[in-house]
Amino acid sequence: MISLALDGPADAVPLALLADLKADLGLTDDSSDARLTRLLLDASSMALAYIGQPILSGLWTEEIQIERADRLRQIVLSARPLLSIQSLKRNGADWTAEQISGLVIDRKAGLLSCPPEARHHWHPGHYVLTYQAGYVPPSMIDGTVQTGTLPPVISRAVILTASALWAAGDRDPNLKSESVQGVGSTSWATASGTGGMPQSAADMLTPFRG
Repeated sequence: MISLALDGPADAVPLALLADLKADLGLTDDSSDARLTRLLLDASSMALAYIGQPILSGLWTEEIQIERADRLRQIVLSARPLLSIQSLKRNGADWTAEQISGLVIDRKAGLLSCPPEARHHWHPGHYVLTYQAGYVPPSMIDGTVQTGTLPPVISRAVILTASALWAAGDRDPNLKSESVQGVGSTSWATASGTGGMPQSAADMLTPFRG
């Protein structure tokens, strides 16, 4: 199977609430809100890059090429969790609503299987799926908190990363200490491969990685 393309939401959105970040930092005034909002977006981008697969809610279109030799039992969607399938085409021909409803679906894992009584493998061909999938991050609308569906641990990892960015200022957020010329060397708070996030934040996101 070859996934040829994936189109979906691309706008950057914060994955945690500004109010929660300010509470963690002990800030009560609004003077730093602009910078904190930017740091939340930066931390959210880091988290999404570390996870490495689409997780935000939106309408996704995915093209999949299945070769004859694949004998594929399941299609694994790139964006998940799966909420609904809007349309499915094979070689340009639309599947009916009845055909789509007959699929065996694991929504959390984003797995599509053909009905066992019909066939055990997907037929070869070029498939185009349009589907609704992903989590809704928390937000503030008209002064009311909308909790969304994003796992709270992801928001927590974003807040930890944004807090580290705030504390670091212009320094690398992983830097624990700086050397003074002729005195000593720098030390780092995280292992490599965390994408600039604190190790504790990366550990929280590891179960969601693609």
